Amino acid sequence: MIEEQAVEPRAEQVALEFEYQHADMADGFRTLVRKRGVAGLVYRPAFLVAFGLLGVALLALKVNDGENPVAGVIVVLWAVLMSFAPHLFARASLKANQHQGLIRVTVDAEGVRLRGAHADMRTAWANYGSYAESDRVFILRSPDRAGRCAMVLVKRGAADPADIDRLRALLDGRLRRV
Repeated sequence: MIEEQAVEPRAEQVALEFEYQHADMADGFRTLVRKRGVAGLVYRPAFLVAFGLLGVALLALKVNDGENPVAGVIVVLWAVLMSFAPHLFARASLKANQHQGLIRVTVDAEGVRLRGAHADMRTAWANYGSYAESDRVFILRSPDRAGRCAMVLVKRGAADPADIDRLRALLDGRLRRV
């Protein structure tokens, strides 16, 4: 369990308390991959539908010509798999993080501190290069160009809706928004 501390939040500090849920992790992954520039296009629903239709057309052409339809099947399966990727990632991430129980995240001028049942981790702003935001979460992305590593900050963990605006202002002052 997290030790209860009566700490008065400072103006330049925002605290979030939450337990990760599947929907949070799926939304975080979806936000992360869609903000990767051209590489993120493969996760867009319109791209997946177009790719799936291409696979169906390829499948129909191969079957009508009496050829082996493997290429069409592979294209269709890839489109289906990629549409489920956020949920598959969320499931794996949730399984890896559930043992932490209630998570307390403190964001301040020095960086981010995450405390759970079995961890107390502090990361400086240099560990993050940018951030992205969705309706449910903020994603702090690693400084590499693709932003492959990320920390998910769940908005519902804020005690007050004004904390979300304060967190956004704090992130805007430290990181580039994508």
